[in-house]
Parts: sequence; C-alpha cells; structure tokens
Amino acid sequence: MPDILSFPAIFGLCYLAFGALALTVERHWRDLVDSRRALPRRTVLRLRCAAVLCMAAALSAAVHRDGAGFGILLWVLALTAGALAVSATVTWLCRPARGRTR
Repeated sequence: MPDILSFPAIFGLCYLAFGALALTVERHWRDLVDSRRALPRRTVLRLRCAAVLCMAAALSAAVHRDGAGFGILLWVLALTAGALAVSATVTWLCRPARGRTR
C-alpha cells in the first residue's frame, strides 16, 4: 500500500470499529437503525467481533507502516481520532428535530 494511503486506511478502520461499537448500544441502534425492533444478541456479538477485527487490522497496518515503536503510537492516535469522529457523527445523526423535545 502506498505510504500516502496508509494513514487514511488506519483511521478508516478505527472509525469503522468505533462505529460498530456505537451500534451495540441499544439507544443508538434504535435511533439509527430500527426504532421498532430491539437489538438482537447475535448482532451485538457480530458487531463487537467486527470492531475487534478492524482494530487489529489497523494495528497491523500501523506497525507495518512505521515499525513497532511509532506504529503503536500512531494506532493509539488513530483510535482517539476515530472515537471522536464517531461520537460527533452519532451526536449529529441522533439529534432531535429542531423545536421537538424528547
């Protein structure tokens, strides 16, 4: 993978991981996916497994890109940025309509 594309790929994997983890929260599931149906346990397990695999792939890409020392630091920074981006996205998508109170 070209060096210029590796950092966006690492960040994207971290974003996907935290997005999957956010969907395992019952309230986020109801707000974003299906308000009529409860979150199935099997789906929770699959989303958590997908999140772990995405984080592991991001760690592998970061270590491959920059070695163990700086790669782990890059991975932690990408995790932080991904978590912040997902929290902003979920906050924006789950906001109530203007003038409507919950």
